[in-house]
Amino acid sequence: MKTDNIDRAFTATVVVVGPEERLAEAGDALESLGHIGVKTILISEGDESSPEARVAADVVEISGLAPRYLNNAVASLRLSSLPALVWWRGGSTEALDDLAAVADRLVLDVESPEEEWRLAPGYFEHTAITDLRWTRLTRWRLALAHLFDLPQVSESKFRRLFIEAPDPHAARLFAGWLRARLGWTGVEIDIAKNWDAEEGAPPLTLVKLEAERLRISLELNPGRDCLAATVDGVECSTRIVPLADGSLASLMAEELGVRTRDVAFEQALTAAQEIAG
Repeated sequence: MKTDNIDRAFTATVVVVGPEERLAEAGDALESLGHIGVKTILISEGDESSPEARVAADVVEISGLAPRYLNNAVASLRLSSLPALVWWRGGSTEALDDLAAVADRLVLDVESPEEEWRLAPGYFEHTAITDLRWTRLTRWRLALAHLFDLPQVSESKFRRLFIEAPDPHAARLFAGWLRARLGWTGVEIDIAKNWDAEEGAPPLTLVKLEAERLRISLELNPGRDCLAATVDGVECSTRIVPLADGSLASLMAEELGVRTRDVAFEQALTAAQEIAG
């Protein structure tokens, strides 16, 4: 009876796996989402088979757990009647297979995701998987998608895409989304690293799409809180799109609201791996 009461108080179990220095900020982000009601499990990797678990309120912390025991820890600590989201912030990818098997959703969030991206397609059929970069790109994707409501845009054959980005991996994912959704072949894709971007800057700073008689640009305003989405060609049209809060808490609140498989992300990720960053 006591367990049932606890289960009804929560909406999900969130398991954060990563190095110690990345667990604290994740824990703070989830703590600020207390109104959503999640049980938080923070796990750092090491070589211990049964390290001591520290429990405080609705948070469990385990330090130094050997990767081969991660799935057992998650299976025993998660609330079985509720969804389990695994927030992967880095570690030995040998544990990913087992974690994907016990997670309802797997959210990747690492600085250099090459290995995780290589493994991800193997999880598509049995785990809803995403990358936090995809969530950060939501407003960018919506801004560009809205421009394709214009007939002169939807009917254009684009020949070049240029992206300037602090995070080249995010740029590859954005380019992969376009390539997959539009069925591009033969489109030149250029990605430039923005070395001057401040820490915490949006994932992209500039996107340009070029066709024979039409150009599209998405560009941050000086305050970096809005996008200017411009079509220059048959007619000139600009839309100002506010950017969402890019904090970890906001991003994870969005992820916790998703329950289904994201096929658009899967297609974008597959295409992104064929694009040089």
